[in-house]
Amino acid sequence: MSCVAFKDGVLAADSKAYGGRGNNSPGRKRKIHRLGNGDRVGIVSGTLGEPERFLAWLRSDGGPEAWAGEKPNLRALLINAAGEAYLFDDSIWPSGPIECDCYAIGSGQEYALGAMTAGASAMEAVNIAIALDEHNSGGSVDVLTAQADV
Repeated sequence: MSCVAFKDGVLAADSKAYGGRGNNSPGRKRKIHRLGNGDRVGIVSGTLGEPERFLAWLRSDGGPEAWAGEKPNLRALLINAAGEAYLFDDSIWPSGPIECDCYAIGSGQEYALGAMTAGASAMEAVNIAIALDEHNSGGSVDVLTAQADV
């Protein structure tokens, strides 16, 4: 699936593209994005195209009534401009704000959470998840800070 981690204002994610049922990665994919209002979001899903659909919905600012069809099959971590974290879990309705020092979603989340609890940064935690969740997480690490993309 993937790994998205958040700590100290930094949102980081692996970049391995999901290969569908064949599990062969077709290459690189961006999983974290900055929205027009300054919010940042990381999205993971085992359904091809679902993160793009959810991102387009977020960017449309159409509200819940604009979501068409079935509920989303994904997890997303949204960090608003104030630095508050919100979790979407197979829903267009988020939970939050979540008060936490760090958070992670995706198949590598346990590795990333363990690493961050032990002192790793979000970027280091995703690198650790890539090393330990090698079937599902991989590639390079993308990073979004509150100020600018890295």
